Amino acid sequence: MTPTLAAATDVVAASGPFWSSETFWAAAGVVVGAGVGAAGVYATRRAAFPKRRLVYSFSSSSLVQRHQRNVSANVLHIRLGERELHNPRLVSLRLENTGRRDISSAQFDQGDPLRIVLGLPVVELVSMAAEPPGALGLRPGGLDDHGMSISPGRLGAGEAITYTLLVDGDPSFYRLTHALIDVKVREKFPPKTDG
Repeated sequence: MTPTLAAATDVVAASGPFWSSETFWAAAGVVVGAGVGAAGVYATRRAAFPKRRLVYSFSSSSLVQRHQRNVSANVLHIRLGERELHNPRLVSLRLENTGRRDISSAQFDQGDPLRIVLGLPVVELVSMAAEPPGALGLRPGGLDDHGMSISPGRLGAGEAITYTLLVDGDPSFYRLTHALIDVKVREKFPPKTDG
């Protein structure tokens, strides 16, 4: 064996497996420490800035189908009190808090209400249903020529509420306007209409 080959063999034998090296364990300690630190920062930020999410969806259905309205114009008359309705429809708005934290009245900037804007007058609020049933924290404000307002209140995490409105006519658009703070608001899907 030549002296060069003998020296190379001694170096390979002396180095051993990589995990027995002090340098490997020092580097592994740094990586684990950085990971624990990053997880701590993430957990702290998540607790300090909780997510509040409001998801909404509209649906609409006619009380009288189109073919019935055309055939029975002289036979069928629908009235609410003294008011005759020519094209009565039910429009529903569902609000869901899908976030981890409650949406409280503090999130309503300057106490501004939510607004349901349909572009035509709301004749009447027909119903309001909550899930779970006792969660009725967002009360309707008032009806007007363009929709309805919803007063500031509380919608707990995981709670939902559905408002069903009677309108006379086919809304030209469906819109929810708001001035909520620290709440991510998005539409679940485009309005569903029937009839």
